[in-house]
Formats: sequence, structure tokens, C-alpha cells
Amino acid sequence: MRTIGRYPIQAVLGRGGMGAVFKARVPVVGRVVALKLLRPNELTLGLWGRERVERAFRDEAALLGGLRHPNVVDVFDYGEAGGWPYFVMEFHGESLGSVIGETYRVEAASRRLPVDRAVGYGAQLLAGLARLHYAGIVHRDVKPFNLLVTDADVLKITDMGLSKVRGETFRGPANVKVGSPYYAAPEQEDDPEAADARADLYAAGVTLFRMLTGRLPETGRERPGDLVPDLGHAFDSLLETALAERPGKRFPSARVMAEALAASHAVWRRRMEGVCAGAGEALLAPRTAAGADRPRREPVMVPTRHAREAFGLDGLWRPAAYWPGRFKDMGGGVVRDPDAGLAWVRQAAPYAVTWPEAGTYVDALNAGRFGGFADWRLPTVAELVTILTPEPTGAGYCQPAAFSQPVRRVWSADRANYAGAYAVDVELGYVTRADFCCPVAARAVRSL
Repeated sequence: MRTIGRYPIQAVLGRGGMGAVFKARVPVVGRVVALKLLRPNELTLGLWGRERVERAFRDEAALLGGLRHPNVVDVFDYGEAGGWPYFVMEFHGESLGSVIGETYRVEAASRRLPVDRAVGYGAQLLAGLARLHYAGIVHRDVKPFNLLVTDADVLKITDMGLSKVRGETFRGPANVKVGSPYYAAPEQEDDPEAADARADLYAAGVTLFRMLTGRLPETGRERPGDLVPDLGHAFDSLLETALAERPGKRFPSARVMAEALAASHAVWRRRMEGVCAGAGEALLAPRTAAGADRPRREPVMVPTRHAREAFGLDGLWRPAAYWPGRFKDMGGGVVRDPDAGLAWVRQAAPYAVTWPEAGTYVDALNAGRFGGFADWRLPTVAELVTILTPEPTGAGYCQPAAFSQPVRRVWSADRANYAGAYAVDVELGYVTRADFCCPVAARAVRSL
């Protein structure tokens, strides 16, 4: 197995013009970490020069390592291998980009998050930015793929390679764009030197707009409440200010923007209380007719490139149709779904676990004959799809949960390869892939 420094490498997480990020393991302790190695390509070296590239890399490690905040990724080691430096940081299996389904075609539609979850992520992003800005750091590349999401749903800002410290001048060559298209503030695209904390708030506004609507904002066009009627107009003023073209018209700080976000959320919550009091009909996507074929119960291995077709998913990895979801409580901690012919353990494992640990959890249920049965197993993707529900609209936000102790991502028995398996995000209703070592919830099923 290849090693970098003292760290055995397990997989490549990503490559770019500055080098690569690997999934590695700490010797003896066994903790999985992310290792970022500086190995710039010839184009990058030609533009920046080795001394400047190495200095920027060291500064990134020092910035992240010197901060202590729950919403900023932690760096805890630095070294050199093969003549090039590396640093080691927390590993998390998801980013906000993967949660919303953003691709390299950034302008394409993405998954819309439930309002409470979008606001939660937005508040954490602003808390992390407030800490950076207090330290005199402007990130300059805030976007969903630079925001990691932990198994406990904590958002962490990462990738400080383009950041600027208070008082420093731009370290790159002239005419080089800094930041990512669609997320970078107008003044940052025109002049990286002009970017201050309000440029990060603009990018935070784009991110929040995308989470709430599933789309990127268009300057001077539709308001979020016009795109998604369920939002009402609670967030319109907030996002109009955050996305103002001129920095002086935006929020003056991340803390002030966070206060405005909390106020907008409170307005939306009051509106939804009125909707739920009216208890109107929920608007639902097409449902699978009762009596349809029972979902596949035998586990399979499906490469990621074939998974959408194999599992019957749309472009955002969601089912094309939904099962009726007429769950009945059987008592003893078991829920029955007569349409799908399945019984579920009502409560998931108490903690997020790795994929091998999920198998151990099921074995323990069988050893104790949970609910009087000893044939519990991990569900297949096809079986997990039966508990998914369409994106709520109207009174759909008011429906009671079928399962106690709701969890977000749940392991399936279906594998993507010999290093990862498929999981289902029950809240957002989509299928994803996770490495075996990632902490994910486990829920057991059996056939009726």
C-alpha cells in the first residue's frame, strides 16, 4: 500500500492543478483522515512559481490549523514527502455539493433542501465565516463543494487555498480569476484585491438561494418566493440584500446576515403554522400502485455509472415514483408496510456506524430475536426506496413521521464496489454512495 509520510493511502478523493487530496489512515489509531498533497502541474508552476505555490500551501495549513471553530475544518498535522509538503485534516464523506446534487455543470438544477435544513446549514456557514472574518481572513471560494457535512449534520468550511489575510496583497499573477463562477462576487471577479468579507457573504447568499430553490440566482430576475411558492416571500429581502451587486448594499457582517436569516426563518415558521392549522391536502408525486411487484431483496453490486438506471432513479438520483407508504405499527418496535411486504425496525441503530458495523448491528437484532424474529437484514436500495416520500408541499410539511428517531442517511445492502456501498438520504429522498468507513445510520428490515 502506498504511503505519504507515515500515512497509508486508501483512495484518491480528488485532483486539481495544485495537487491531490487522498483518503488516508492514521497508523495504529486507525482514524480515517484526508491528506492534501501539494503537487502542482506545469501550468500552475509556470503561472505562480514554486516558491509562491509552497508559501500559499503552508499559509493554508497554518490558517486552518490555527483556528478552533466547529464550522471550520480542523488541520492537525503537516509534513513533507518526496520533496513536496502535505497536511492532514478531518475526513468527512459528504460535502454540501453532494447533498444538493450539484455537478460540474453548475448551472444545472440541483436538489432543493427542506427549509429548516437549508437554514441550519446557512446559519452554520455564517457562523464559520464570522470566525474567519474575525481573524482577518476572507475565504474567496465559498461554494457547496468547499463545505463539508459531517454525519452529525455539522457544516465545516474547508479549502482555504484562495483565502486572503487582512493587509496582504494578492499572491497570484495578474489577470487570474479568483473564486468559482456563479458563486464569486462581481467585484472579486473583476479585481481579487477588492474582495473583502462582503464577497464571502455574496457567495453565502448564492449558496442559500440554491439550497432553498434548487437553482442559481439570476440577477434582477425571479425572487425565491416566486420560484418556490411554499417559501412565501419570507426570504426574498434577505437574499436580495445578500446578492446585491455593490458590496455597500450587502450585509455589513456575517453576524448581521445570520440575524436576518433567523428573522426570515421565523416568518416562514409562522406561515407554516397557519398552513398546518388549515390541514389542507398535501401535493404528492406519482405513487406506485398497490399490488406492484415486491421490491428486490437480494443485495447486488452495481458500479456507480450504472446505478441510476439499475435503481430506476432520475437525474438527481431520486425515484421516479413513490410507494403508498401506508405504514402500520405492529407493536414491539416494528412497523409494517403491507404494500411492499416489509416490516421495519421502528428505531434505527442509536449511533451512525460504518458499513461493517451495520452488519454487526443486524446480527445483534437477530441474536436477540427482536420483535420475535431472527431474519432481520440490511435493506436493499429497492426496499429503502419504499420509505421515501416526495418533496413536501403545502400541508405535506405537517405530516407525522412513520418512524421514531428520524435519521438522515441509511445504509443499504447494495455495494458500489469493494470499498463502498449505497445509502439513501431519507429526508431528501435520494440515493448516494458512501465509503464503508463513513458513519451512516443503520435500519433493519425483514420480509412479511
